[in-house]
Amino acid sequence: MISVNNITLEKPGYIQSFFHMVKKDLKLELRSFSTLSVTIVFTAIVVSLFNITFPFGVDEKNTIVAIIIWIIFLFSSLIVSSGLIDIDMKNKSIDLLFIIGIKPEIYFLSKIFSTVVILSVVQLITFGLFYVLFQFSINSPLMIVVALIVNLGISTLNTILGIITSRNNINQNLLSILVLPFTLPYLLGSVELTKLFAVDSFLINDVINSIVAILCFDLIFVISGALLIGMYFKLEN
Repeated sequence: MISVNNITLEKPGYIQSFFHMVKKDLKLELRSFSTLSVTIVFTAIVVSLFNITFPFGVDEKNTIVAIIIWIIFLFSSLIVSSGLIDIDMKNKSIDLLFIIGIKPEIYFLSKIFSTVVILSVVQLITFGLFYVLFQFSINSPLMIVVALIVNLGISTLNTILGIITSRNNINQNLLSILVLPFTLPYLLGSVELTKLFAVDSFLINDVINSIVAILCFDLIFVISGALLIGMYFKLEN
């Protein structure tokens, strides 16, 4: 039990806190569509521009399209994660969340999950646009797994850096510069796998090895990120 201004509140459990936070973020986004609409418009404009100026042959097309897809996704993820974090930082509601017993680690994990959900919608739209405009199709259902684990990793990195930069009033434009070196393993792996899935045949061992490597990066960043954010807010207080 927690007492705030002589009002007694029941301290929420970890799982309950997590789902309440995710529900709050998604409700706010569905109510305003501010972040999702900006991201979709950005994606549509970039894809349309590349469609107009795309002169490459079939062999080169798969490589270039794969690179474009994941660069668009990287910058879309920056827009989404910044939007979700800024909501709590601007009105200082994050401090109230901690007062009522929400753990910083739970707050961090909920932001990752919310970002992954919204970015999954963006990924569907992005791949759909490339299929319609570039006739770029994926020939393996494993692409769904790759999209989700890359989504998780990049969302985690953006959330870590986004919380720290927002909390310290650092210019958000620096976030795109800070996140690039950390996302290189994801970008390189996802581009290579997307190229493989665009052709009719590929070695399954190569694909599995790449997926395992990306999953390892995910685990490292999620665990270390939760510990880092938890320590950061404890030291701040």
